Amino acid sequence: MRRETRLLHYGRPPLPGPANPPVMRASTILHDTVGSFSDTRSKRESDDHVLSYGRRGTTTAHELMAAIADLEGGEACYLFPTGVAALASSLSAFLGSGDHLLVVDTAFHATRTLCDRVLSRNAVTVDYFPAGATDLSAWARPETKAVLVESPGSGSFEVMDLPRLTGWADTRDLVVIADNTYGSAWLYQPLQLGCHVSVVAGTKYLSGHADVMMGAATANRRAAARLREAVIATGQTLAPDDAYATLRGMRTLNLRLERHERNALDLADWFAERPEVMSVLHPGRPDHPGAALWKRDARGCNGLFSVIFKEGFPLNGFLDRLRFFAIGTSWGGFESLALPIDPRKGRLDGHRLPAGPAARFHAGLEHVDDLMEDLAQGMAAVLSR
Repeated sequence: MRRETRLLHYGRPPLPGPANPPVMRASTILHDTVGSFSDTRSKRESDDHVLSYGRRGTTTAHELMAAIADLEGGEACYLFPTGVAALASSLSAFLGSGDHLLVVDTAFHATRTLCDRVLSRNAVTVDYFPAGATDLSAWARPETKAVLVESPGSGSFEVMDLPRLTGWADTRDLVVIADNTYGSAWLYQPLQLGCHVSVVAGTKYLSGHADVMMGAATANRRAAARLREAVIATGQTLAPDDAYATLRGMRTLNLRLERHERNALDLADWFAERPEVMSVLHPGRPDHPGAALWKRDARGCNGLFSVIFKEGFPLNGFLDRLRFFAIGTSWGGFESLALPIDPRKGRLDGHRLPAGPAARFHAGLEHVDDLMEDLAQGMAAVLSR
């Protein structure tokens, strides 16, 4: 069965029945005998889909876990209330006091906050390496236990050569954890490229409608047991209604991403022709340094890209005049967004990016002509002043 068909049939209950699995809200699961209770507690130790207690998910969450694990090509998937929570649990599963973590310097700002402020207090040391590196011997130590990657990079969209990097990590027996929110399990499968855990903020494209907070971490066979232990010990879970909304949103994941990609590429090309623009950062454009790598390893792009304008361009005034691009920190929903950013911040080789006012755009599902007209009127308004 092809992936597009599987998307529509994840969790389908026996017929006659509803198209989507029903929402099951429950904390306590009742039994009529002590034997049944004991049998369930025994079975859940080797089967995450056993209905035993609300903290371990109800059948609604179980179906979503199975769906994401299948999309990622992993052994097991676990759900969390946010993407950052999924990342924090994944790191805690493999790191302890005295350990060392290597993090790509293009990581999402919340990831850096987690590493610099929380892991450091727990005596985990962190070093950053540039996204272009595949042999991390210069940064590794005897106490290095894990590597955290994100491709494309957050805001600046550097593409990593994950097969080469994970090949190096295997020689050191290091766990590689990937933030796969950009690829959202549909466009990109880090586990198939040698990573051990793939984390997705389902707040973005999986749910797709800007109304759900959730995260997921999917592990391969080597990493699944350690991740499972950390999840159960810390009581991580996802509310049934959010699990339902995410699974329902995933039915159209492929179609939405196709439209996001087309709109984003058209808008990126529009910006590239503007004399006010120095650089357009989009991994799907032929002029992107990582375009060949991304084409090799991924199935397409999403709706994100960044634009670096020439010095003196009135960026905030431009963004303020846009009608269809709201100012917002998230992305992956149906709506178009824009946000001022500094793509050079925190990069070890940030100097390679041109200096200038920059913005990250998310191309939503609106008609692309309306989006282009909006950008044109905003540009005309600030340039006429």
